[in-house]
Amino acid sequence: MARRKDRGLSKEDLRIWRAVAQSVAPLPGKVVPPDPDPDVPAAAPVEGKAAARPQPPAVAVPARPRPASLHELDATTAHGIDHRMAQRFRRGQLPIDGHLDLHGMTRERAHEALNRFLASAQARGDRCIVVVTGKGQRGPLEPHTGVLKATLPRWLNDAPNRARVLAFAPARPQHGGAGAFYVLLKRTR
Repeated sequence: MARRKDRGLSKEDLRIWRAVAQSVAPLPGKVVPPDPDPDVPAAAPVEGKAAARPQPPAVAVPARPRPASLHELDATTAHGIDHRMAQRFRRGQLPIDGHLDLHGMTRERAHEALNRFLASAQARGDRCIVVVTGKGQRGPLEPHTGVLKATLPRWLNDAPNRARVLAFAPARPQHGGAGAFYVLLKRTR
């Protein structure tokens, strides 16, 4: 297959491209670029469905940077860290920089305490912390009803905590076991 040296479009190609470009509406906030080559005649207006479509006004809106895609956190996956780090994190082999014990707190108080603690821990530069929720109370034949334990994953996924947290995992027995979680915080830049 032979390649063109100039890599430009021929006049016929430009005419076809303009005809196609006129048949679509620009994305919101985008403007139609000016014709680069005034020698090539513009294509005739397209008739049919494309011609009936209302055209939005061409107003230049400054593009806002899109936030990085934040994956839903769960206790089994760790996005944004390498496999070896994730393995050490889940095994409780990272140094623990802080502890937060939510035992005996109401749901509202525990949520406020968690938000404050995560913000201050990240500001201090802490990386791995342990949040103790407790296992919850139960009757002799009832399953565990740990309200804080069940709610913590949702709190870590909600704003503003989701922007601070890289991963979480159930803690090992030496750090609280089934009633505690490791939380890996993002570094501040």
